[in-house]
Amino acid sequence: MRQSILLILLFGLLGGCSQMAQQPLPPLSIDPQQVQQLQQWSAEGRIGIRWSEDSQSANLDWQQTEDRYQIRVSGPLGQGGIRIEGNEQMVSLQRSGDDQLYLADSPEALMQQLLGWQLPLSQAQYWIRGIPAPGNEVESLSDGQFGFIQSGWQIEYPRLTHAAGIVLPEKLRMTRDDLRITVIINTWERHDER
Repeated sequence: MRQSILLILLFGLLGGCSQMAQQPLPPLSIDPQQVQQLQQWSAEGRIGIRWSEDSQSANLDWQQTEDRYQIRVSGPLGQGGIRIEGNEQMVSLQRSGDDQLYLADSPEALMQQLLGWQLPLSQAQYWIRGIPAPGNEVESLSDGQFGFIQSGWQIEYPRLTHAAGIVLPEKLRMTRDDLRITVIINTWERHDER
């Protein structure tokens, strides 16, 4: 009799656990205030760039310290690639295997001239973290998609993750005209004090 009661209780508990496990987790959402406080960070992953004539993919290593950035984009196994370093006043770009250092005051113009595509890096440092850049008009996306439109770019966040103590993008897509840039972030690291 005692065993029967214990079995009934055990099955009741297991049934309750299975019902709890079936409840969906609440969707992740980005807290803009927390993300804004993240000023020194790094992100590693992959980047895919597609436009009407071509598509390329590469490894991405982005280091950000307030307004200074260093971005390395390299092909499989570290072959080929570029290094972009800059701040609000100046940017440099160097291609692997090329001793020449290209300088400009705009990363967009420099990238367009040398690579054939451009990304507004001053805004992308916000977009990659899941928030709009300050000071520019923002439009919401339709169809319940998570993201926004800013400066002619459509920014979408298909996947979010817990990283660096907050919720950040794991995957983002940036689209403008026939240019589409997809970033998948494998690792986020926080380098500033909380």
